[in-house]
Amino acid sequence: MSILPEDSLSDVYRLFDQACPTHRHNFANDSFLEPRIDVVEKETAYEIIADLPGVARENISVDCNDGVLTIKAKVSRELETQANDKFLHQERVHGDMKRIISLGNNIDTREIYAKYHDGVLAVFVPKQRGHAEEHHHISIN
Repeated sequence: MSILPEDSLSDVYRLFDQACPTHRHNFANDSFLEPRIDVVEKETAYEIIADLPGVARENISVDCNDGVLTIKAKVSRELETQANDKFLHQERVHGDMKRIISLGNNIDTREIYAKYHDGVLAVFVPKQRGHAEEHHHISIN
């Protein structure tokens, strides 16, 4: 199993904020739009927990194809502003979120299920029974 690495430039952003606190562009916008996850391997399954605060259930999709789990969500923020309003600092994001997790070939895609409650998505991915531990003797003719 592998989780795609994320580039962390938070120290650079912090230094830039200190130097130019009111003129920072959101250079990290794309990396912010990856939901934060935990992946737990259990004896019979993987559990993926994703934080999706403020996302409506109907704006979330979970797909699995060839051992790759994809979580997508649409984040929308309603904000009333006037024409002359100026953001001094903006961290809350909106747009499309996406996270890709490679789980390998020993999963049972037919039995995957997900739950969503209070901004937390939990995806349960059962392992294929007997696949990883099974030993198969190959006859040589």
